[in-house]
Amino acid sequence: MAKPTKPPAASPSIPPEALFAQGVEHQNQGRWAEAEAVYRDVARLLPRASAVHWNLGTVCKHLGKWKDALEAFRKAISLDPTWRGRDFNIGLCHQKLGHAKEAADAFARAVAAEPDDPISRFNLAAALRDLGRIAEAVAHTETALDLKPDFIEAELQLNKLRTALMPRWHLPMMNDTERNAAYEAALTAAVRPGDIVLEIGTGSGLLAMMAARAGAAHVYTCEADPTIAEAARAIIAANGYGDRVTVIAKPSSAVTVGTDLPRPADLLVSEILSSDLLSERVLPAVRDAKDRLLAPDARVIPQAGGVRALLAESRTLERNFFVEEACGFDLAAFNRLAPRSVRLERAVPFRPLSEPFQALSVDLTDPSPGKSWHGHLSLPVTADGRCVGLLQWIWLKLWDGVEFENSPLNPGEASGWQLGLYLPRRPLDLMAGEAVDVSVFHDGHNVWLSLKR
Repeated sequence: MAKPTKPPAASPSIPPEALFAQGVEHQNQGRWAEAEAVYRDVARLLPRASAVHWNLGTVCKHLGKWKDALEAFRKAISLDPTWRGRDFNIGLCHQKLGHAKEAADAFARAVAAEPDDPISRFNLAAALRDLGRIAEAVAHTETALDLKPDFIEAELQLNKLRTALMPRWHLPMMNDTERNAAYEAALTAAVRPGDIVLEIGTGSGLLAMMAARAGAAHVYTCEADPTIAEAARAIIAANGYGDRVTVIAKPSSAVTVGTDLPRPADLLVSEILSSDLLSERVLPAVRDAKDRLLAPDARVIPQAGGVRALLAESRTLERNFFVEEACGFDLAAFNRLAPRSVRLERAVPFRPLSEPFQALSVDLTDPSPGKSWHGHLSLPVTADGRCVGLLQWIWLKLWDGVEFENSPLNPGEASGWQLGLYLPRRPLDLMAGEAVDVSVFHDGHNVWLSLKR
């Protein structure tokens, strides 16, 4: 069996300058392996020739030898720091090697040196994305597109970044007329003349503007993401409330009285409520605000919330989340790999097999909302059917006499809160009059419903 061949090394009798020219010829013709072999020979003969190391780095980059390329570029730059593209190439090597911090630092230097280069902007954005600095990545990708409008790779990257920055539920939430009406009714009832209102979670600025329209002396609204905060400022100013609503680009945990707030707030309003009520960490945020940012007699919107559910039968859901038999084969054992809790992107047909029930409740007016809770109940079955799980939604008491829930029994036109489905190990064939065991748990920010026969 023949051994694999490797590119022949150049003859040492050839002058180094001629060898270098030979390497350039190989490189220009795309014969990367031959060029690498020649440049390595020349580098041994002329170790202080910066151009040799630079070209070797370029060839190794084309061959995907990122560690070798990084070493060669560094050597070239140490001999001659004036190479154009030095920081970009160093950044690219670090990026390919998975060194996100070093890549971001190098690309930032490249952008500082050539701010009108869209490629450096694009790569800096990718490195920032890998570091979780999504808002900065969006800004640099947008600039890359401004510099090069036909930069299709940047368009794709920007779309992915915006998806990460702003989950899809933001827009249907803003269009949820029932939710908006409930919050506005609560704010109209709760706001008093002279109130300072603190909102946690600015979003579009909608609730902050509602509070200002309801008569608050001033509204301070905090937003952890600087890009969303800036968008909210623009929206608030465009609607004429820039003098009465201040957007604080910080998480609420970093807000302080005396720096961000002139005094403790009289009213707290928040909508950091997830589809299972607690996953956006509303309980620790409210606890922290009460400890540091609110007056002793401050009011809170919402006042309380809960998780509600019912037993559901649905052929559509069963086919999406369970398997039994296919093509004559028993595949039921595969169900053990499937998740036991899912979020439903859209409403699906179902038939209730029980009355709705309150699985858990939290009192947000409590000075110290609970950190965890276990519960258990025996749930009566009200109709014969094949149960695919517990269909779950949330309920809010925003203010006295003002409530909201995204019940699947009365579906609204749009809601940012998705229905949940907590599944048993397999569908349950139930009969009216029997009961099933339901266990409920939350640890302050996770909710779990467990269904057993």
